[in-house]
Amino acid sequence: MSDLLDRQILLIGLPNTGKTSFLAALWFMVNQSTVKCRLTLEKLFGDSKYLNEICEAWLEYRPVKRNQLDSVKLVAMTLKNRENDRLVRLSIPDLSGESFSLQWTNRQLTSGYDEQLRKASGGILFVHPESILKPTRIDTVTELAMASGDVVPLENIEQTATAETKPWDSGKSPTQVQLVELLQFISSRVHFQPPFRLAIVVSAWDLLIDLSETPEKWVSDQLPLLRQFLSCHKSIFDVVFYGVSAQGGRYDSSPIPQKLPAHRVSVVGDSVSNSHDITEPIQWLMH
Repeated sequence: MSDLLDRQILLIGLPNTGKTSFLAALWFMVNQSTVKCRLTLEKLFGDSKYLNEICEAWLEYRPVKRNQLDSVKLVAMTLKNRENDRLVRLSIPDLSGESFSLQWTNRQLTSGYDEQLRKASGGILFVHPESILKPTRIDTVTELAMASGDVVPLENIEQTATAETKPWDSGKSPTQVQLVELLQFISSRVHFQPPFRLAIVVSAWDLLIDLSETPEKWVSDQLPLLRQFLSCHKSIFDVVFYGVSAQGGRYDSSPIPQKLPAHRVSVVGDSVSNSHDITEPIQWLMH
């Protein structure tokens, strides 16, 4: 056990971005033999009830129960590398997406999350193509107004704006703004040690596969502020991009995909060697 690696990986993401589904698929994949994942389960620490519950839902192709706001599920296991028999003790705190939203809206971290940051050697940041709030560009609004003939005279703009002004709702801020702030929270901690390894996972990649884009290109196009932030802070965040389909399709689709559960998983990215191995991002984070 002298060469046992000890790693704690954070799952980071706003609500409905695929964190718990990823964890459910991971639990199944490290316990099965249909697809040869490079990492396999050697030992689980603690109660397996939570993992079994979310994995059962995943196997039955129904929505995985989301983690509650006030609940932090700490998953800890020892995984074995098939290629060199090296062991890694992996700890993954599964925090609710709402807890990350509150970091943005309340401008503060919980002491528990700060302690997880202190121990973390890397993280997986999840984004979902159907859970993105995009910014409204001023030039787009102007173009639409002109096209519809609904252009407000200059002398009436101030009066109209005052009459229709609504309180700013920070929870409705663009997704990329919130994600950049989550990363700035991480890097601002006194115990932060760069470079922090960060795997960007685009969930539900099966919805985007027809675009013939790489995950990095998709993030660059859809979340340009996030991409620019990462490009300007390469010394702080060491980043790689993945597209992951953990469930293999929409849960409300009919009929259920006729695939073996292990074959429903799909992973793409520059460093991916096995497209059905959901441990690929974890392997990179372990290095």
